Amino acid sequence: MRTPGGVVVKQVLGAFLVISAVAQSHAQEGKSVVHPAPASQVITVTLTDLYPKKHGGVSEVVIAQAAGFPTDTCDVITTFDVVKKYEERQTWSNVQQRLDIVVDGKPYPAKFRDIGFYPLGLNLACIDFESPFLHAELKIPVLPLDHDSSVSSLSYDDKEIAKSNPGTPFLNNEGEISSVLTASDNGQLEFASADDIRVFLMAAADVSPWPRLSRRSYTAI
Repeated sequence: MRTPGGVVVKQVLGAFLVISAVAQSHAQEGKSVVHPAPASQVITVTLTDLYPKKHGGVSEVVIAQAAGFPTDTCDVITTFDVVKKYEERQTWSNVQQRLDIVVDGKPYPAKFRDIGFYPLGLNLACIDFESPFLHAELKIPVLPLDHDSSVSSLSYDDKEIAKSNPGTPFLNNEGEISSVLTASDNGQLEFASADDIRVFLMAAADVSPWPRLSRRSYTAI
């Protein structure tokens, strides 16, 4: 036998669940759903250790790898983790290493543009081709940055995140980069927003990837 009090409690709980579902639905409606960029728009950055063989030749071992994407300022932006070991060991005489930008499965020699250790607190790195002409020769399309987004306003699919590598850009419905998947020191996955990337690029633009050439004055000739 049901008591009136029990019926009232069930009605209240039912109303509460309905209100919660409606509130959650409205919260999701206010967010922009983003998805990882397709593989054709993602570039890989690798760090390789080189070991001499006993009978000649060199053995190559890839020790770090991350996804990345091209920009007009940096040839590729990726996570700082992939070049952290490179930066730490680049002055070691007993270690030979090579940084590569991989395009369509082919590695091209690259270099790390040092603009500070975790600049602006972002786990991002600026990578450039060794050759200043390769970016233009390869005709790599640059994805635009979203001008109206923040990390809190974006909605993700957990399954897509689980399948994505750090450095993967996430795009809105217009094909613009709204955020990029990064990793923190404790191993947790985080996202840098399009605004974060834009600020990072401004810092990178102040550091030339190539040696600056100065002209000799006529008085010095």
